[in-house]
Amino acid sequence: MKTFGIISCLLMLILSQQVLYAQQLQVKEESAEDFVKLEIPLEEALTKITFIVTWLSGEGSDEVIFEGEGVIRTSDYIELRSDEDEHGRYSYHKILPKYAVEGNRYIFVPLVEGGGGSGAFWNLHVVDKKTLRTVDYIGLGDRTRIKEIILADASTNTVSIIYSPREVTGSKGLYPKKAITKHFRMIEGIAREVEDPLIPSDPNMMFIPAGDFYMGSKNKNKDAESDQKPRHIVYVDAFYIDKYEVTNAQYKEFIDANPQWQKDRIPKKYHDGDYLKHWDGNDYPPDKGNHSVVYVSWYTAMAYAQWQGKRLPTEAEWEKAARGALLSRKYAWGPSLEANKANYGESIGGTTAVGTYPANRYGLYDMTGNVWEWCLDEYNPDFYAISPSHNPIAGGTVDNILSDWTNVKSVRVLRGGSWVSDAKFVRVSDRTRFTPKITNKARGFRCVKPVTP
Repeated sequence: MKTFGIISCLLMLILSQQVLYAQQLQVKEESAEDFVKLEIPLEEALTKITFIVTWLSGEGSDEVIFEGEGVIRTSDYIELRSDEDEHGRYSYHKILPKYAVEGNRYIFVPLVEGGGGSGAFWNLHVVDKKTLRTVDYIGLGDRTRIKEIILADASTNTVSIIYSPREVTGSKGLYPKKAITKHFRMIEGIAREVEDPLIPSDPNMMFIPAGDFYMGSKNKNKDAESDQKPRHIVYVDAFYIDKYEVTNAQYKEFIDANPQWQKDRIPKKYHDGDYLKHWDGNDYPPDKGNHSVVYVSWYTAMAYAQWQGKRLPTEAEWEKAARGALLSRKYAWGPSLEANKANYGESIGGTTAVGTYPANRYGLYDMTGNVWEWCLDEYNPDFYAISPSHNPIAGGTVDNILSDWTNVKSVRVLRGGSWVSDAKFVRVSDRTRFTPKITNKARGFRCVKPVTP
């Protein structure tokens, strides 16, 4: 009988794993790219690709094809050299066929560019099989050592890459003992880092990888207030963040499920009297279901996030996500403000439906403009001068704020600017603040969820 019980348990375990695997397959099929057949061998296709190589200055790009004079072939690589200069130096581009992998729709191939004493810079290029042109690339750094590139999932065009980036210590270049493993999936035509190489991310949230970034503004930035300085390096653990700001329709689901947060029932301590001012009772305007919810206080945003099993982002999480892996850029997509990329400056006259404007590099919408977004932190104008370098948050810890948020009284941070904001207030480094019970027509929120609770 004991043996029969063990066998029964094993069978139940196998069955549950099969059910989980079937569920994973179903998710993958829903997000799978259409298969594109490559009519020539992969190694031959590599010499037909037009690699779009961005200049290190970011001010332009070159088209590189491994054909004609200057091509050197070995058993390990294919190299394209330029003419030598008067000092006998030359620049080059090099591809490593053994690391190239082919997904349903894209080819992933590492390309090295270097020469002239400027180092050897590695990028993983993503090439559209239909056009044989680079559509995106992932920077891997100077003098990187690639260990392996694996096609983790062809249907979703997901690759896993194991590599050792150069680590600089003083004047010496060192390689870390442990290699790094990262996973990238093509989502909406952009290679985005994902946590799990097999299961596509929650379609309503985006994965933000752990790492450091420059937070705040440079001292020479004339638009920046003193509370945005000094610029400092911050490391943030990995997390998920809502792809869009919370909408009216989503917020109605919350108050329908939690009547104590409806307009006629919410305690006065949680709002300023204008809570959901634009709604007719507990119904949002009929044409605004997919617009960002506004006239919500910090308290009500916290309550919604808690109901969802999430929380509000810290300032550091918000800014890292808003920057979209771009260094020292003013706005969520780059260095300059463009009217067709954000809702700001009262150009529209109100909120717009979420997702109206292009996403940033992390696949997030409306990180610039539309509505100001509440953050978890207490506002401290001098915090950047004393900020911890790892997961900073002002006004306590994440845990103690979450454990007693209904009794918070101190001023809280909002980020991102809004549809009424001037250009200087929609920069990713700009900060503003209000008391937690304040509401108005240009303030909303989005939520985050840590990767590990």
